[in-house]
Amino acid sequence: MPKIRPFRALRYNRDLVKNISKVVAPPYDIIPPKLQNELYGKHPNNIIRLILGKIKKADNAKDNRYNRAAKLLDGWVEKGILICDKKPAVYIYTQRYKYGGKTIDRFGFICRMGLDLGRKTKVLPHENTLLAPKLDRLSLTRATKCNLSPIFVLYEDKGRKVASVLRRFISKNKPEIDVDFQGVNNKMWVLDDPEDIKRIEKALDKSDVFIADGHHRYEVARMYAREVEKKDLSASEKESSKYVLAYFVESEEKALTVLPAHRVAKDIGGLSKAEAILRLEKFFSIEKMSTLSKMMSRLEALSGSHTFGMYMGGKDFLILSLKDVRYSDNAIKNKPKDWKRLDVSILHLFIFQNVLGISDSDDNIDFFKSPEETAAAVRSGKFKIAFFLNPTKAWQVRRIAHIGERMPRKATYFYPKPVSGLVINKH
Repeated sequence: MPKIRPFRALRYNRDLVKNISKVVAPPYDIIPPKLQNELYGKHPNNIIRLILGKIKKADNAKDNRYNRAAKLLDGWVEKGILICDKKPAVYIYTQRYKYGGKTIDRFGFICRMGLDLGRKTKVLPHENTLLAPKLDRLSLTRATKCNLSPIFVLYEDKGRKVASVLRRFISKNKPEIDVDFQGVNNKMWVLDDPEDIKRIEKALDKSDVFIADGHHRYEVARMYAREVEKKDLSASEKESSKYVLAYFVESEEKALTVLPAHRVAKDIGGLSKAEAILRLEKFFSIEKMSTLSKMMSRLEALSGSHTFGMYMGGKDFLILSLKDVRYSDNAIKNKPKDWKRLDVSILHLFIFQNVLGISDSDDNIDFFKSPEETAAAVRSGKFKIAFFLNPTKAWQVRRIAHIGERMPRKATYFYPKPVSGLVINKH
């Protein structure tokens, strides 16, 4: 287990910012331009201005979104809009949301997590990263010298010792933040008792940690720490850079909701619907569904059987069920069985590449969480084909991470995301 440490968070001053819902935001990478504009209009001090500032045509090396974020941050601190907690703390964080007709409570905490800077890592990733997003976040970290949003990690605690400490604390104390945002209730408590913090550290001393969300930000934090190590800075500044802001949730938590990211493709090599079906029916049993909702219900009912939904426009929605997993096993080379049996692996390496010959490049494939948006993307004519998946299971994430493999991109979407703007880690 990497080191975990309490810290003095930089937080919104509740005397000046009365309504926290007006200043928080989702993680930067799930904010489309329309939402960015909405968040800009909500409040002059919304965290969006720091985590995802607007790009201007006149931007240059001195005046750009990163330097503007740093100036804004310094200004908010000077004006007392952001203030630093007096004591190091662990921040208990719960999210209540509705999914599948049920109300679910997810329970975790936010603190600093030590970075593994050697070759062998105690923090297990499960997705590959891209250079462009890392350079973007690195530029922001260099300018602000902050972690503005937590990464999302899972930990193992078979004895439930951490949960015991946290639940005992919240049973006796009222939350300092209680805010509804995008249909999710977010509550936060400030636990600054040194003995309770030591109990948490001890309980997690030998636990494995898996990155659920924030792979790019984690790697950026490591890059930044290595840069700081080479600079002529104080020992305390160098030590501080070796930690990243992290939101911890128990990996066996029943409230772990993983959503699928459905796929659409722009170019399918001129294949007609009939030609695509002809190729697919060699390997898949195909059922026709009259509506999107019926297809999604059938897909959910067949979860675990390597089944996919498919749509190419018109009235028919198709269910594809793999006849024999050996078809895809034989087509996917040089990967362990657990990796081959992931639905996203079968989709990308078997259906896309082997059966239909669809390019898997970033400029050809796009992703949507909503089935309705996915189908609408095909109806719009911008995309030719859509595939719908069942969600990857949390246990599959742990297994793939344990064996040192990375899933295809967008294999998981842990819901809900921790909001940005509750706490900031200043290096």
